[in-house]
Amino acid sequence: MAGVVAAAIAAEQVIMTGVEAAAAVAIAAPTAPLKVALAQLDKPEGDDGNIARSNHSLTVIDDKAYLFGGIDASGHLCSPTVHAISLPQEKSQADPLTSKSTSLADYPAFPTKDISTGELNVPSARKNHAACARGNRYVLIHGGEDASGNPIDEGNVIWEWDSETLAWTKLRGATQLYKNMAPRSGHSLFIDDKQGFLVSVGGSNDETKREVWFYDLNQAVWTTLPDLPSSVELLDARAYAGNTLYVLAKSPSDPNTVELLSLYLYNNATDREKPLPWETHSFTAPSPRPQPRVGGALVPITTGYGREYLVYMFGLPVDESLAFQADIWTLQLPSRGFTGAKVKDYVREKLPKMSSGELTWAEVELVAMEQMESQGKVHPGPRGRFGFGACSGGRGVVIWGGENAKGEREGDGWILRGAGGYEDYDRRE
Repeated sequence: MAGVVAAAIAAEQVIMTGVEAAAAVAIAAPTAPLKVALAQLDKPEGDDGNIARSNHSLTVIDDKAYLFGGIDASGHLCSPTVHAISLPQEKSQADPLTSKSTSLADYPAFPTKDISTGELNVPSARKNHAACARGNRYVLIHGGEDASGNPIDEGNVIWEWDSETLAWTKLRGATQLYKNMAPRSGHSLFIDDKQGFLVSVGGSNDETKREVWFYDLNQAVWTTLPDLPSSVELLDARAYAGNTLYVLAKSPSDPNTVELLSLYLYNNATDREKPLPWETHSFTAPSPRPQPRVGGALVPITTGYGREYLVYMFGLPVDESLAFQADIWTLQLPSRGFTGAKVKDYVREKLPKMSSGELTWAEVELVAMEQMESQGKVHPGPRGRFGFGACSGGRGVVIWGGENAKGEREGDGWILRGAGGYEDYDRRE
């Protein structure tokens, strides 16, 4: 009996030693740089070139990317047709990068009559508008420019397209007293389905570029939030993750800052009455950081275990006389809740010569996978003004179209995701 007990104790000690060693490895493992791979999607069957475009929106719902608006290959505004491109389904593939087949469905806009006003519900053609998904069913479109480059004045209307009925409707919104919402383009639209609101950030002209508007989906009312700080020069890179708005900017003293605004509204009524302050985060030189740019993508992704990043990719330099960008960076976001990432970050902050990596930039390590190399193209090349969105359950980014360095409109799609088989997700948390 004593021998059995001794053996059990020894086995437990071995197990605990193994667990402790694994935990130590996980804590010591870096959270950046990420290893990622790019895969070009197959040309959709039925594509006759009408989905080559730039300055459009891409909205992901389930396993489909919905394209709307923009400028076509001939330089004209695209029609208000919705193009649905199927994406590789993660459920059927261990790594969606191994499956790149797609299909295309076109849904021309057909007008329906508003019962209350008698108006026909169909949006006009546009570019440089804002878009987001609602409730895993609807595509929301707001603002944009007409063929002459003028902001479209629609009186605070949000267009809602139903991916099941294929019908357009208008979501109207009153504004608070003594404050009108000017027509805008070049802005961003984000949704918080759980808290029931939309937020519009920025714009392309002096009147709108610092504005932030809040739309209550239940009350159908627009109200203003604090303007972005006037002390920085704003870029057009914006994202919403973890109940927080992120806007990239630059200042005379720092070519790369991040403006943050927390929009967690589930606190008590007293807290909700308090002002919402913008926070400016600057980076200590000579820490690595991307060059400021416009027309790129800023997209939140996760690698699991509560670890989140913003992917910042491609685009044009602020000085458009310079070359297009082809690099990809990540900004590590603060970890939240009781997750592996939160525990790891807490421990690393307590250890000497270690840090959590929170709000730090790192350029990704791009892996050229064998199945991609056989196709002859492993990178989309420098481009900007493309459509983009998170995909693969938030673990990847899909882009479509855009303008290349020659000024041509592209008609292809790409998926960026962690390089399966090359990156051990477990070791990061």
